[in-house]
Order: sequence, then structure tokens, then C-alpha cells
Amino acid sequence: MTDNDIMRASQMITQVFKNISPEDVENGNRLLGSWRQTVESVARCGAKLAAHTRVVDLKNGVLLVEADHSGWIQLLQLHQNYILTGLRRKNPKLTIGSLAFRLAGSDAHLVDGAALARKERDRMQRRYDAEDALLKESGFDTPQDAERKTDAQPLPPELQHLFDKFKSEILTNQA
Repeated sequence: MTDNDIMRASQMITQVFKNISPEDVENGNRLLGSWRQTVESVARCGAKLAAHTRVVDLKNGVLLVEADHSGWIQLLQLHQNYILTGLRRKNPKLTIGSLAFRLAGSDAHLVDGAALARKERDRMQRRYDAEDALLKESGFDTPQDAERKTDAQPLPPELQHLFDKFKSEILTNQA
């Protein structure tokens, strides 16, 4: 081991946190504090509700909250609009559109919806292409093949437009 292989603890911490902005840390701390304040203000059960729940993640406007029993999740759902309103007022810089819940011990997490949509669209396109190839191998013409043939009757433009639009909507809405 050489001196170049040794890293000071401060360097290690700086390296780990270099991509986190101070504003993100401040917003996160403010959110955690406002979660407790807002939930504690829920009538009759707020203090206990706050003690049995915690914020796990905020992604794409969805705040993931963990509870240690399903009964607490039911109470959170019952008071969801009140909690969202309080959090939005106390955290105007953050976009909090909805709450999602998980039971403590589960590994449920928030995912990037746009990435999932792209992945599903790509999967559907590959499936469409594979089915298209299978039809060709079986001797069936695809609409594109029919247009290339001189003896085939092309579809009227408005009907072809509808089919193209339908295909596009299928690929888009599957995500």
C-alpha cells in the first residue's frame, strides 16, 4: 500500500457527497421537519401517527412514506389531502403531487416513470417488429409490403392514416 492509496476521511466524505447540492440537503431537511409538524397536527392521532411513520423518498412529485403497521397507512390515506396541503405550504420549492405508502420491511421504492415508459415502448416496438417478421416468413404481406407491390390496391389515405395513428397510440399507451 502506498501513500497514494490512502484517502483521508474528509476526502472520502467529500467524494461521496459531491453530487448533492446544499440546496437539496436543505430542502430534504425542511421536508423531514415539515412532515413531522404536519402529521402531528392531524386531529386526535397526529402525534402517534408521526411516531409510526417516516419519509423515505421523493421522486417525480411522489412522496414515499413508510409506516410500521398497515393501520397507520390507512390513517395516512384518510388524512392524505390535509397532509399534502400542509407539506406544500411548508415546502413551496418542492413539487409534492401525491403520497405513496409502504409497510416497514418491504423493499417497495419509487421508480422513474419516464424510463419505464421508454423501456416499455422499446419492448412493444421489438414485439411488433418480431410479429411483422413472422408474418413475412409465413407469406403474409405487411401493409408496407402491400404498398410496394404494383398490383396491390393501396389503402385510402385516410384509412392508412387511421391505422398509423392506431399503431402509434398502442405503442405510446403501453408505457
